[in-house]
Parts: sequence; C-alpha cells; structure tokens
Amino acid sequence: METQLGRIPAQTELPDPLKFASPIVVLPELFTTARHLASLVGYLSSIGWEVVAPDLYAVIGKDGTPPLEKINFDALVDLASEAVGAIGRAAIVIGHGLGGLVALKLAERASVKAAVAIGPLAPGFRSRLFWNLGNRIRMWQGRALAPPSRRMLFEFVADADVHARAQIIKSLREGMTTAIQDVVKGHFEFTAPDKCASRLIVAGESDIFAPYDRVDAFALRIGAPIAKIRGYGHWLIGGRALERTIHETQRFLVRSLGRELLLLFPEEWKSEE
Repeated sequence: METQLGRIPAQTELPDPLKFASPIVVLPELFTTARHLASLVGYLSSIGWEVVAPDLYAVIGKDGTPPLEKINFDALVDLASEAVGAIGRAAIVIGHGLGGLVALKLAERASVKAAVAIGPLAPGFRSRLFWNLGNRIRMWQGRALAPPSRRMLFEFVADADVHARAQIIKSLREGMTTAIQDVVKGHFEFTAPDKCASRLIVAGESDIFAPYDRVDAFALRIGAPIAKIRGYGHWLIGGRALERTIHETQRFLVRSLGRELLLLFPEEWKSEE
C-alpha cells in the first residue's frame, strides 16, 4: 500500500492479523532502493509485523535536501529520522549496508525503540562495494558513485534468489558520494549502549563488502551484539540467508523489548491494571 510520511513517499505492508505493537521501518543499502527490500518486507509482514519502506531517493535533491552526490551521512540520518517521526509512533528500524549504519545512528533518537543493522558498512573501511578506480575519479569530480560491475556485481547478488538477480541488477542506481566519504573517514560517533535504544548487528561470515572481522571490531567498539550468519555474504535480505537473518532479528527484538512488542488493545490494558 502506498502511503506518505510527510513529504516522503513510502510503501506500507499491513499484515492480517497484526501481531506486534511497533512498526518496522526498513532502509536500503548503497546503490539499492526500497524495492530491493521486498523479500525482507514480505517476510516480516508474513509473521505479523507492520512494515514501512520509505523512498528517501524521492526527496533527495528537493525541498532543500542536498542532491545525491552531496548529501552527507548526518543529513541522510536526519532524512530517515524525518520518515520515522512522521509515522507518529515509536518504531524499530532495520537497515542493510549503508542503511544499517543509519539504523544504528537512529537508535540514538527518541522515536526509535530498537535498531538492527544487516551487513553494515564498517566505518573507516574502503569497501569493494564502492572503492574502485572509477568511483575514486567520481569522488574527485564530485559525481555520484557508480554501482558495482563485473565480478563485484556477481559477488553483490550471489546470495540473492536466482530469479530475482536480473531485476536487482536492473534497478540498481547511483550512490551517495559524500555520505560514503564520511563512512570511509569515520566522520561520526555512536552513543554508548546505555544511552540509546537496543542495537543488533547481523553479519555474513563470507561478506567481502563488509568483512566479518571489520564488522565484529565495529560492533565491539559501539557495544552492540553481533550475530554471524555462517556461509553467506552481503545479500542477507533475500535468498536462503533471509530466514536465518529474520530469526536472529526476531530473537533479539523479543529479548530486548519483551512485553512492549505485544499488541494490546484498551480493554486488555484495563484487565492488566
């Protein structure tokens, strides 16, 4: 269902029945859009979650928001926070790659109850997802980044469903240059775990774009637990890795939020008082 989060368009999936009190907001990886999260959205909805996928690309470069090549990491976080705030209820945020880093930062905002980063890009690391000669020239020229190609493209979609790979590749788009430069330089800090919402990192054991050792060190640095998905790479949001990713995410949310997850109606609140 198409919805609007203030000025930001979004796709919302409402399950029947709705089993959980908080909505989940999903954020995509660099070079991908909300449509690439369709398998993740569908799975979460099938087990009872309300899921919201905002289209941040629709407003980047408009209404005072910097263009794609100039939007920095903090501005991207603010834009995602704007989408979450427009829901009007505290939400859980799940992000993939660059979106995972944004989700972890959003855990510092009052509108977020928990955050999960799936295969987050490691701050301070020049990932092969974007670090190549062509994109280094683009950075120098101030142009948007080009999606991966050839071997890196194969590695990027290797764990996706076979029938979905062609559409995934076809719908890749240019990436956010300044935001990625901020990631490479590590130009942002994360709040201590006792001063923000609960955070989880889910990482692929064989991820060449966000290597497990790098992500593990990052998780240790910010005090976030990490769940290793053995035998899989970066595309944990679809294919055979998806079920295991959702399992780790669901277990974390139940442990972290407990009774807050339950969908209670007014008559049930009264009976428990």
